[in-house]
Amino acid sequence: MSDAPDLFRQARETYTVHELWTMLRLPGEPRTHGSMHSPFREERHPSFSIFDSGRAWKDQGSGLGGDVVEFVKHALGADYREVREWFQERLGIDRMDPPFQRPAAPQARKEIEWPGELLTGNEATWQAFAAKRGLTPEGVAFAVQQGSLRFMKVDGAKCFVITDAKHRAAEIRRIDGGLFHGRKAYPLRGVDKSWTPGLAMAAHASPKARILLTEGATDHLTALDLYSDFRAAGFEDEWIPCTLLGASCKTLAPEAIPFFRGRSVKIIPDADDAGDAMAGHWTKLLVGLGCTVDHVKLPRGKDLTDLAPEIKSIQIYLCSSKP
Repeated sequence: MSDAPDLFRQARETYTVHELWTMLRLPGEPRTHGSMHSPFREERHPSFSIFDSGRAWKDQGSGLGGDVVEFVKHALGADYREVREWFQERLGIDRMDPPFQRPAAPQARKEIEWPGELLTGNEATWQAFAAKRGLTPEGVAFAVQQGSLRFMKVDGAKCFVITDAKHRAAEIRRIDGGLFHGRKAYPLRGVDKSWTPGLAMAAHASPKARILLTEGATDHLTALDLYSDFRAAGFEDEWIPCTLLGASCKTLAPEAIPFFRGRSVKIIPDADDAGDAMAGHWTKLLVGLGCTVDHVKLPRGKDLTDLAPEIKSIQIYLCSSKP
């Protein structure tokens, strides 16, 4: 029998919703009595209440509610395993199984095992890559400057790398369009797909900047190129182009949540069944973080990169202030 403590029980005995609200830096201010505005979404009339001496909550507008565990789960947009790890870190508890065994050292965050040196290239590299991929040299330079685009040689083949300044997630593709043993992307180890490449830009963005969420490495390049051209044309709207590395990505790293919380997000999914599922899942997740979400509908069977030749005509539609 394990002597592992019941973390959720201890969390319920230790914290109140008021304390967790402050710890999680949620918007607004928790009250002891009466209704308040929900910390999870925008609402005109306050419908959020805390009761049972701060141990329970109810969001009347969304129908959600529960105890302190459910409050953290909803605030983080996480599953119960991630919530357990969050409480474990804050309670300072290490599980011991079997009894009296020295607690295992906390696991370090996994790091990407790069198969070569990451290179920024130079202007000639960017121009050649832009011509090869149907992008603008300015857009490629912008992607490099933001940390989203790097270059590398893998097994003698010239490749491009989609990542960001955090280097938590990445994807490597061959510039010539060739495959890695039948795969489009190099089988890169240590990638954390719960982090969305491009999101590191949010650290320097305005709180009002909106997120342009695409699907996949090539669409991220197209979105960056689109945004660079959009700003060069004189539009002042600020966007954070970032991407999911595949429609199968279902979770968001806890460290990424503050960058998303409360922002306006425009999702550009691939126009196929997997993209439909991605859009539905992420809309629900992001609305739960207080985001305003809308979608760009592409012609069936297409993705954003497929429309690159028409990019000028859809530029304003994608990045307009209007949904």
